[in-house]
Amino acid sequence: MKNADDYFKRGLRNNLKNYPAAVVDYSKAIEMQPSHREAYLKRGTLRYKILKQYREALNDLDKVIELNPDCALAYLHRGIVKCHLLMFAEALPDFDRAEELDPNDERVYLNRGKCKYMLKYDEKEVRLDLEKAFLFGSTAAADMIRMFYGADRDSIREKLNAAVNNKKKTMV
Repeated sequence: MKNADDYFKRGLRNNLKNYPAAVVDYSKAIEMQPSHREAYLKRGTLRYKILKQYREALNDLDKVIELNPDCALAYLHRGIVKCHLLMFAEALPDFDRAEELDPNDERVYLNRGKCKYMLKYDEKEVRLDLEKAFLFGSTAAADMIRMFYGADRDSIREKLNAAVNNKKKTMV
């Protein structure tokens, strides 16, 4: 391998089948280019999603944010990692920042809703996030509303469709 990008690209290929080798490749890319944000992001994501190395993932995602404070994905993933570590209160600001940077990512609302539920937030606040996620297409959000509060998916869909139609009418 000649440079950091070569290792990063090989890490992407290994990310599909050989996770430990992908971590080694991303680490080598970082060693060669300590400011390689994408390598930190991919390694951090792989560490928590597949390898369950939450502390290491948190360190990688902290580094991404240090290098690029406007990376919505880093805040989203860091919030999720903090939830895995049962750091729910610490995760909320990450989800809020991810929403500021990318308000169209359903995963932000889904995960923030779950986090608020775990922190025993008022049902209205939890549902607001989960319903936003559902509007973006997350069926998991509807399932969570049903699981948390007993509503069925069809009634949730009807309520949200009515809210969307009312919003459209007020915009005209």
